Amino acid sequence: MNTAPASAFNKRHIIYVDHALQKWLLVVLIALEIVLITGTLWMLYLQLTSVVETHLFRAHSAAKPDIYPLLKTGLIGLSWLIIFNVLSLWIADRIWSRQINSILQPFTELVGKIEQLDFSEVALHDIALGAQPHPVIELTHAWRTAERERLRNIRTAIAQLETTGDMTTPGTEERTRATLETIRKLLP
Repeated sequence: MNTAPASAFNKRHIIYVDHALQKWLLVVLIALEIVLITGTLWMLYLQLTSVVETHLFRAHSAAKPDIYPLLKTGLIGLSWLIIFNVLSLWIADRIWSRQINSILQPFTELVGKIEQLDFSEVALHDIALGAQPHPVIELTHAWRTAERERLRNIRTAIAQLETTGDMTTPGTEERTRATLETIRKLLP
């Protein structure tokens, strides 16, 4: 049974997007689609006009009408439209993948350092050199800083426990209990 509150469960389903990049990719793809469709229709118009003019006076001939040039022209136009669409979608995918990887690579490195409990400034500096600013990376840095401070406070509280010395002296038990309560509050 899931004991997590519903709000925490729903927070995992938030989809993060990069609105600026997605907006321009969409604008460029729509503009490219308009240009491709317009170009294809213009090419089809020119080719079909020439095919119709070539076969205009054959309409009354007794031979079977030849629609192969019309079909060929339509298939060529459709083929080029599909090729350019696939190519433009592939280019958009490469741009989007590069953007995502530029965010995930420093994020993965940062989480790896956190997993190894490496909260040093050197580790943070090495990761931050190649990272572009992004809200996910900034949130991870903020969380890392908070965790570093929390662990530093735990270390200080444990050091206070070690200095309590003999438990028989008056007031030592209360100080020890207060320190243990501080450590309990700091632990997740």
